[in-house]
Formats: sequence, C-alpha cells, structure tokens
Amino acid sequence: MQQQRNLQGAWLSTLTELGAADGVDTLLIGPYAESLADQLPAPTGDTTPQVATLRVTPVPDGAVPTATGFPGASFDSVVALSAWETPADVFAVVQEAVRVVGPDGRVSLGEVDARALTLSMPAARRYGLLYRDEPEVANRARFRFRAADGLGVEAVRGGLRNVVEMRAELPVAVVETASEGVEAVRSGIWPESAMLDAAAFDRLLTRVSVSLQPPTRFPVVFTLPFSIVRGIRP
Repeated sequence: MQQQRNLQGAWLSTLTELGAADGVDTLLIGPYAESLADQLPAPTGDTTPQVATLRVTPVPDGAVPTATGFPGASFDSVVALSAWETPADVFAVVQEAVRVVGPDGRVSLGEVDARALTLSMPAARRYGLLYRDEPEVANRARFRFRAADGLGVEAVRGGLRNVVEMRAELPVAVVETASEGVEAVRSGIWPESAMLDAAAFDRLLTRVSVSLQPPTRFPVVFTLPFSIVRGIRP
C-alpha cells in the first residue's frame, strides 16, 4: 500500500509539471493511461486500454489515441505518452490532442529518450545496468523509441504554439526494499528486457539487488527518461 501511495505522489507531481494539475480536466492517452488513472486518487473518469481521463466521464466506447470520440474542446490539458506505434503515427495523435483540448489548453507529448536510456551509466541511472551491457537490447530500444526525435516538429506541424522541449525522468515504480526492486525489474519496467535469455536476466536481477544494498536509502523511485514536448493550442 505504501508503495502505491509513493507512486501516486510521484505521478501527481509529474502530471502537475505537465499541465495536468489537480482540478484540471485532463485526457491521458497512450499505453500508460489506464494504469496511471488507476493509480491516481479519485475523481478519475473511465478508461480504455490507451485512453483515460481525470475528472471527465465517460470515455467513449472504442476510444483510441487517434480517435478518442470526445467532442472538440472537451479538455483543459492532454498528456500523450508513447501513444504511437511508429514516428509516422505521431502527427495523427497530435491532431486529435489539438482537437479535444480547448483554446489555450496545454498539450504534452512524451516518448522514452532512447539515447539517455541506453547511454546512462549505472551509477547514475539503474537502467544503465541493462542497456550499457546489452548492445542488442539497447539497439532494439533505440529503434522502438525513435519517434522521440520528431516530437517537436510534429507538435508545430499540428498547430501548437509556444512549443518547448525538455527532458524528464518519469516514475515507473517506487520500491521500499531490494526485493521489491528486483521484482519491479522482473515485471518488465525496463523496455526490451524480455530479449534477455534466462541466464542473462538472472545476472541482471542480481546486479539490481546489489545496487539496492546499503547505503541505499528507501523508498527508491525507478524512472525512465522521456523527451517531453509541450505546447499551447491557439
């Protein structure tokens, strides 16, 4: 329970930074949307696998990131994280975000920053334990998250103004013990970790456990690096 509360707090802080403060009607889209909405305190709206809301109900049946089914100008803020399969799909998501957010509404687009993910040293970011030592896994991650490079261009092309780019570490797990940290990594919080064979995965988990021994102070927040692009609908 404490772990869930800590993760809620981390995400509430993150959402506030992205323009989805408490009391703001917000649309969340992408694979993180449903689980994020489930973790946050009420009131939340309905969810589908890739569309969720804060405060607004209900979510239309069959809602997807490129066609949510909401009337235009239904939200004050839209947060889209990894809400596309390929770079070519980003523009359609931006168009939908611009359509459903009201005038002067804020749109935040985010994708895993593959360079930071795969080049970070383990001493600085624990995910470096995987990607620095496994070149094939790192290459797969770079290909998977290549859309991050074009978010700013697509935001401008979609009609957003005052577009700014930033980097952020977004929370994916909060752990209270070394064993919880190992289980978090085992569950797949680090993208493409499933590529490892059983022996390599066991070695990774051992290194994660060692990294969480004293003098580590808990709780520990596991994060992923994201490229974030923010803009305003005219």
